[in-house]
Amino acid sequence: MSQKVQKPTLTGQRLRTRKRDEKEKYEPLVFRDAIIAGVNDCTDLDSLAKFLDTSGNSLNYRRYAEVLFDILFAGGMLAPGGSIISDAADPEKPFKATLCVFQTEADTARMREFGQVFDLLLRRYKYLQVPFAEDLEKILKFLKGFSEEERRRLAMITGLLIGMGLVQSSSLNNLLGEHLVKEGLSLQFITDVFLAYVTMKDVSSLTSNLRKGGFSGKLLEVLPSTRRTQEHFEAHFQGAGLGGIVDMYRNHQAAGNKKIVETRLIELVSTDADVAEIKDVCVELQKKHDLQDNDILVLIWKVLMSSVEWSKKEDILADQALKHIKKNSTLLASFSSHPRAQLSLMVKIQEYCYEHVNFMKIFNRMVMLLYKSDVIGEFAILQWHKSGHSSKGKSVFLDQLKPMVEWLENAEEESSEEEDD
Repeated sequence: MSQKVQKPTLTGQRLRTRKRDEKEKYEPLVFRDAIIAGVNDCTDLDSLAKFLDTSGNSLNYRRYAEVLFDILFAGGMLAPGGSIISDAADPEKPFKATLCVFQTEADTARMREFGQVFDLLLRRYKYLQVPFAEDLEKILKFLKGFSEEERRRLAMITGLLIGMGLVQSSSLNNLLGEHLVKEGLSLQFITDVFLAYVTMKDVSSLTSNLRKGGFSGKLLEVLPSTRRTQEHFEAHFQGAGLGGIVDMYRNHQAAGNKKIVETRLIELVSTDADVAEIKDVCVELQKKHDLQDNDILVLIWKVLMSSVEWSKKEDILADQALKHIKKNSTLLASFSSHPRAQLSLMVKIQEYCYEHVNFMKIFNRMVMLLYKSDVIGEFAILQWHKSGHSSKGKSVFLDQLKPMVEWLENAEEESSEEEDD
């Protein structure tokens, strides 16, 4: 009797997908509904802060950070352009939060309290810091889609958040879009941002913050193209009580203008242009860029001293430096008629000698040479010695120049006595 052959079968262990490897379904509306329900149950900002603190344990803040911050800023999930997304399938379902920046009273104290809610949330969940800044930058691009009051509230919280260090002033670059600038939205918004900031800190802190964020040189760009002039800029911010912003921008412009002059001077000196040509170019650039004699004089000194490869031997260096200064004394004298310019030059020489230690021992000889060459006068030397000097190496340089100062003072006394006689 033949035996039935058993057919082979496949055997093996069934693999299970680990829970952490399962891809979670993306459900932003479910997250939104949970956050809005919790926020609407809060009675004040303290209870809101507690709700946000505890909800991070059960809700996926990391994945839905953008939805979370849309709700806290605007009250709901934002569509491109700034409108709030409703639930078409169930129109009765709440899709707006009653406690958010846009619904908070436009008062600095109240807004600062809301800023504290953000601060506590970001301290508790540090991974939210970057998404928070990114969401605010996105919202700033939607200004046109918000009402005037909503823009004002957003500007206030933005200024306070920058002051608190929760976002950088570089986020303001998002206001430079032409669609926002041409209608004046950027200008009004940034003015409100600055006014909110100075309720926390002073204007000097604001200007420092803007410089660090690389925004200080772009301020003119927030004005509509038809009004983008220095006059309109200054009139607007002076009128808003933000004169410090005007001063900062003037300084920024002056620094840029000085750089232009310095670059041109380097070209002239490197090509061995004669004194008359350098002087004419400096006069022309001075008028064009509205610079003072002391600005030009200091720049000339800087370029002249950087154009030479100095000897490392002290005795040779001293002779080399004095010859170089004497050769260019006529050029220096062309812009040193005012005592203020002379004093600026003395401070610059002091700082140069301090920074280049090989020159420290000849500071007094350099000053004497410039005095004899009518570049620096008696008044500037005495004023520098009395109170106009820099703190850099002052004891060394004051001692060096003491004999010359005493000689000038004695000469002045003798002159006075002769006049009395």
